[in-house]
Amino acid sequence: MLDIKPERKPDSSGSGKMMEDFWAPSQKLLGDMKFLQNLLHYDKENIPIKIISHVRNKFYFHPDFDPKKIRMVSMACEGLCRWVRAMVVYDQVIKIVAPKKQALEAANHELALQNEKLEEKRKELREVMN
Repeated sequence: MLDIKPERKPDSSGSGKMMEDFWAPSQKLLGDMKFLQNLLHYDKENIPIKIISHVRNKFYFHPDFDPKKIRMVSMACEGLCRWVRAMVVYDQVIKIVAPKKQALEAANHELALQNEKLEEKRKELREVMN
């Protein structure tokens, strides 16, 4: 979610393939004194498509990426797992809600214009009635 790149290391099973290793970058990230503050102020409104699709495809549906399973290992990791899952869900919801917010804003603007016109017409009507 923070777009931290993993280290590429040879597969320990001896297959000769390279694998992504997030351990060292994760340790550095977790050692940052502002880590929790960065999560609190994360720009969830503008998560890059590349990041959210990578997280959704590679981690979100993985059977081990379950807060209940992760809790058995680490309660802190469970919190991070829940946060990541919440960001994925929020991203899905915001893509539905954002266009509706824009439409509401446009409709409210149009309503304000029409109310101004209505008030002008009512004023004209009062003058004619007087």
